[in-house]
Amino acid sequence: MDSYVLFKGTKRLTLKEEDMTTEKISRIFQVHCTSLYITDDSNVAIFPGNDGRFSTLDLLVRGHYEVHGEGMEESSSVPASYNPTRFSFHRPQSTAGASTSSARPSPRVTVAKTFQRTIFIAELVDGRLETSKTLTVRFSEFEASVVGITRKVNEALEQEELIILTDGQGNKILETEGTRGSAFWKQNARKVLAVREEDFLQLQGSKKRKLSRRDDNGLDAVYDQIEEVILAAQELREVSTTIRELTELANSNRSTAVSLRAADAAAVKDAFACVVCKGPVVEPIVATCCQSLIGCLTCTEEWKKNSAFCPKCRADEFGINTVRVTGLSDALAALGNALWQ
Repeated sequence: MDSYVLFKGTKRLTLKEEDMTTEKISRIFQVHCTSLYITDDSNVAIFPGNDGRFSTLDLLVRGHYEVHGEGMEESSSVPASYNPTRFSFHRPQSTAGASTSSARPSPRVTVAKTFQRTIFIAELVDGRLETSKTLTVRFSEFEASVVGITRKVNEALEQEELIILTDGQGNKILETEGTRGSAFWKQNARKVLAVREEDFLQLQGSKKRKLSRRDDNGLDAVYDQIEEVILAAQELREVSTTIRELTELANSNRSTAVSLRAADAAAVKDAFACVVCKGPVVEPIVATCCQSLIGCLTCTEEWKKNSAFCPKCRADEFGINTVRVTGLSDALAALGNALWQ
């Protein structure tokens, strides 16, 4: 069943097709049927037919429309028991025509609430998006959509080139129910880039080529993740040296006692402890969001069932930001036996 989003001021409702009548809309938003009309995202006025219904041919499914009309509160402010002589203040008969036309109160002019947000103008430089300038746009509730914000950016830049709105990683922002309304666009914490269509297509092409190379060289991706873990702990040079020694010892099946100072032992234990169970890491998992070792394979799988956030840095989309590291099991087992006795 088709539906449409109607709003007036802070009031917002979703109505089905059969409810798009002046009778129901006026009752919901407290406006008179005879003065009721709506406007779309482009500020184009849409009026009901003679039967009091809005034609679905003029409406966009799931579109946002602002309700306009004379408010009922004006007429309801006069008590019903008021003396009929309340019209005695009318002008003389000679100006009856003018007073009759002015007897009906004119619709109140309501100033739509506006918001503002910062848009970063980005260009493609060496395969990456670089922001060169920023643009602040003001918009109203019915302009709060991908189409509306894009139009605002084009008007401000005074250019005819097609603009694509993306997030901070260059992913295109689509026109969906979640991106309609001021709740999405007024949050300046969410970075929005304006990119020329030509640059956007080049960026997407380079991303596809990188993904193809990554599929052909799956082991390289794992090695990159291991390198990130080592770089994240590069200040602990003695710890890294000790881990390499333990790896060599495990591969050669030699048993040698390794002694560590108390401070080094505590640092190694903290760096290679599971964030979830606090024990030694078994089948290590690395999080790309914080570029560090997170914990055991079993523990992280259980964590994903209950939370979408990284247990270490609290970043979202933890489910797709994890990589299993292989080749360190023997070294970590030896490390666990040495430090978690």
